[in-house]
Amino acid sequence: MIICCTSIVNSSHENKDLVDHFGGASSELIAMGETKLGVQFPSDYRKFLLEYGALTFGAAEIYGVFTEDFENSGVPDAVWATLDERRVVKMPTNLVMIYNTEMGEILCLNYRELNTNQEPKITSYFPGFAESVQKNEVLYNSFGDFLLDIVEGELE
Repeated sequence: MIICCTSIVNSSHENKDLVDHFGGASSELIAMGETKLGVQFPSDYRKFLLEYGALTFGAAEIYGVFTEDFENSGVPDAVWATLDERRVVKMPTNLVMIYNTEMGEILCLNYRELNTNQEPKITSYFPGFAESVQKNEVLYNSFGDFLLDIVEGELE
């Protein structure tokens, strides 16, 4: 994740017009989000949250944690968005929403698909479809891999 965050920071200095973030979230706020969702965030996502809270880079909006009011927040609040998807379309509780492709696909931390560090991989989820027909395709091995790909894609 250090490489990934360094890439964002370097890109933000060179491309200030592409970057908008909420400022880092406190450890206490991150712990509140974890408790509300019933998960422990992976170390690379936690580092992202501490540094940025949530981030818009170009057209990409990476969800994070930036407010204590998880019930009355909005995009790009990962806690609010995940709770909303769980309530509205019965999204499984092993998923935490981090990115909406705006094409019917949501990218999530998947706590059933773990990498070698025992942290969630990033998988796709299609709201409104039964869990039995979801592919749960692993797209990234870690949040850091996902974030780096998003930033590089926006810079192309």
